[in-house]
Amino acid sequence: MGKTKIAAAAFLCGLVLASSAEAKKQKPASEAQEQQNPQAAEAPPRYQPFPHNLIFNVTDVNGKTPSKEMWLRIDSTGRGNGSSGCKNWSGVFIVGQERLGPRAMPAFTDMKCEQAELLFEREFWNILLTGPYWDLKGDQLILKGFKGGIMHLQRAL
Repeated sequence: MGKTKIAAAAFLCGLVLASSAEAKKQKPASEAQEQQNPQAAEAPPRYQPFPHNLIFNVTDVNGKTPSKEMWLRIDSTGRGNGSSGCKNWSGVFIVGQERLGPRAMPAFTDMKCEQAELLFEREFWNILLTGPYWDLKGDQLILKGFKGGIMHLQRAL
């Protein structure tokens, strides 16, 4: 009977050790381990809808401030219009979850501009017509060109 008690005690000790090892695997040992693994604490990214029917003024294109007023607006049907400094324009855009692209070349009305303004406007169109990635941070819309370039736009009041 002594051997049975020893075997039962050894069996119970084995169960206790196995359950404590399993508990250590499930919980981080300290807050330091939680900080080292931030992905476990973060929530999954949430989908942000494109800000339709709002006017956004261009604050900078590739780090340069525009000399003339530049803006854009895209409504919920994809119709867009705006001013690129030297041209007023309108067109139809396809708005995706992360990308924005023109369905066709927008229609323009030209105004007189100097050479420096025309070059700045070209940078605006290089970003907008290449199917840029868009991101919304508060009242700021950021367009990152597919072939390079970044445009920052601020929501108009």
